[in-house]
Order: sequence, then structure tokens, then C-alpha cells
Amino acid sequence: MSPGWIYSCQDTPGEGMGTTHDPSSGVSCHCATSWDIRLHAAQAALHAVIDLDQLTTNARALLRALPPDAELLAVLKANAYGHGLVPVAQAALAGGARWLGVARIEEGLILRRAGITAPIVVLGPPNHARLREALAADIALAVGSAADVAAVRAAAAQLNRRARLHLEVDTGMHRFGCEPQEAIALARAITSDPFLELEAVYTHFATADAPDCRTLHLQQTRFRAVRERLRDEGLHPPVVHQANSAAALRGAIGDPDLPGRRVVRAGIAYYGLPPAPGLALPAGIRPALELRARLARCFTVAPGEGISYGHTFIADRPFRCGLVPIGYADGLPRALSNRGWFAVSGIPCRILGRVCMDQTIISLEELPAAKPGDPVVILGRGDDGAMTAWDAAELSGTIAYEILTSLAARIPRLYQRGGQIVALADVSGLAWHPDA
Repeated sequence: MSPGWIYSCQDTPGEGMGTTHDPSSGVSCHCATSWDIRLHAAQAALHAVIDLDQLTTNARALLRALPPDAELLAVLKANAYGHGLVPVAQAALAGGARWLGVARIEEGLILRRAGITAPIVVLGPPNHARLREALAADIALAVGSAADVAAVRAAAAQLNRRARLHLEVDTGMHRFGCEPQEAIALARAITSDPFLELEAVYTHFATADAPDCRTLHLQQTRFRAVRERLRDEGLHPPVVHQANSAAALRGAIGDPDLPGRRVVRAGIAYYGLPPAPGLALPAGIRPALELRARLARCFTVAPGEGISYGHTFIADRPFRCGLVPIGYADGLPRALSNRGWFAVSGIPCRILGRVCMDQTIISLEELPAAKPGDPVVILGRGDDGAMTAWDAAELSGTIAYEILTSLAARIPRLYQRGGQIVALADVSGLAWHPDA
């Protein structure tokens, strides 16, 4: 490896990226620290390893499970579900994804600055203050009201360019989007304006991951009725998307007899986790992220002594313990106190006492020879003795989505391809090895 190279800062002055940006998002700051030093520092402490090959494999597996005419949109919200925006976007495109979905205009701008030219769509309410930036970067925008349409139209007219719009119809999620009875008028307003293009119509399902599919079927029926009315009115958006990961796994990707290319929005499944514990993923899909650390201290607690804040765990015998440098400030739920576990040498080691802000104690009773510096797997892939994201979620009373998206920006991300680390993202920014 060649020391001393950096990925230079691409921030636009005044956009508030500064030193508070998420380093794994893809925009990096000037840093004279060498690759070797940064990689060694990351591997010596808490860090995440993201397998880019696995992400590409996941995208290909999802596409194989879809009808041949369906296209894949990789959902990259929340720093690509905590994995890192730019490397994960590139892995998705390498796996056959044709679209990239984000939640904020800023996320789309980061992708464009990284040189990504694939279609990008903002899937949530557009920030009206950044519409011109989005349009100048050829980012498609979701709209759900006449006010949204008017704001985008004004920005497009100022730039003298057409805006690509995705009209969301609220068929039952009752979040963003227009009412079904408003969809035709909004679609007509968009298609009749020279500065606007109705690229897609879409909806979002509220219960596709639930065993009871009645609400899913109701939303499908409502969305089909909107699409039929669009067809009857001579309005033909070239793209339609309704399926998230759960809906795609249930085959609810849209009626092929109506106009529009079908696009599937793959979020959690792309990252290798099922939308709900009971939903099976296509063969070959596995989690792409592991969260790792090293033992910082090994010690024995005497009988009657307590561990961590509040002494919620009291040793009833000499207890061998290990200190791991991770806490709730890193995204490890405090609810895992006295409940969760990590893995050392493939052996599950339960959490003792309360999870602290930056540190957690685990049992080393089965590992008398464990020593500081030994590797620890905090979140694993299901075959390494550690908790999976769904294990951690169920013990914490939440969902795997929250576990992944809560991983702190201060955790270095190491990107692996072909068994080698090809990129890293730390507090100094995102850097690629020159041979990658």
C-alpha cells in the first residue's frame, strides 16, 4: 500500500458540510494522514467492515428474483443504512441497479459530486430551499402536492431546464403524497407544463412486512385504480414503483398490464437483512456489514462487586470480564444492557451491566486466555457467534433498520473487495486505495 495519498475535499463553501459531515457519506476533508496510519488506527479499535462484493451479489440476487422487465432502485437513505453512501451506491450499480434513491437532496448532491451519473430520485418531501441545486444536478424529485409542483416549476423556470418528477400517491401509508382523488389533476398539471416531466407515479406500502396482507391488498387496489384513471386520461408516466423490499418479496411489484416500467425500491434487503424476521430472502443474500472492535482490558471482578453504572449486575463468584470500546454514543442500544452479547473467538460473550456512552463490559468466563487486543465481533452475519442486527433489534424492542442507521459517524468504515480493504471512511473523510 502506498502511504501519504488522500482524497481531497469536494465540499462547496457555505453548504455546511465542514468537519461535521458523515465521513462515510462520500465527501472528505483535506487530510495529510497516510493510508497506512489511518487503516491501522481503524482496525485497532471499533470499526465496521462493509463487504462491497456482498452488496453487489445482493443486488444481483434481487434482480434474479424479479420479473425480467423489472428494474432495481437501491435505497441509500441515511448514509446507505449506515453503510456509507458513495461506496454502497457504486456496489449497487455494479450489481445491476439502474436507479438510486435518497431521502434528502443533500444525499443526491454528494453522489453527483462523487461522479455518479445514474438516475437519482429524492423519495421524500423536497426541501424547497435546495430545489435549484437538485435540478442543476439532474436529481429527480418526489412531489405530493400542488405546492410542491409549483415550487419545483418555479425553480425549473429560473434555470430554464425541465424537472423530472415522481408523483407519490398516498394510498394508505398516510405520510407523504397526494390523495388518490388529487392524482389526476396533479399529473395533468405536470404533463402540461414545459418545465416539468412526469417521470414516475408511485406509492408506498404501510404493512408489506406484516403477516396480515389485507392492508397491502387494499393499497394495491387503490393504486391500480389511480393507474387505470391515468391510462384512461391519456397520461402515461414511463415509470411506476410501489414495491419496497417486503412487497417485492411478496411479489407485489405492480400490475404489468398497465403502462409504465416497473421499478422495485430495495432497501433493507439490499443490505442483506429481511424486512421482518419471518420473511425469507432470495438465495445468496447475506448481511454486508460487520461491526468489530478489540478487547481493551481483561480483568476479574470479585464476588459481591458490581459492574458498570448502577451496579445492575453483581458478581456471585469471581467473574472474568472484558472491556469493549463501544457504547450507546456509537449506536449500541442501552437496552442491550444485561441482555445482548458479543463474540470473541466465535464464542458468545454476554453483556454485563449497563451499556455506557463509550464502553461496554462483557463476560469472558469461557475465555480464560483472552487478552487485550483480541478481536471482538459486535454485530455479525449470523455465523460468527455475534448478534445480528435483528438480534440486537428484537432485544432492544426496535427494528434492524434502526440498529443500522444509528451507527455513529465516528465509527470508521472499512470497505472490502476481493478480500482486501479498498477504501476507508474515518473522521478525515473517505479515501480509496490507489490500486482499487
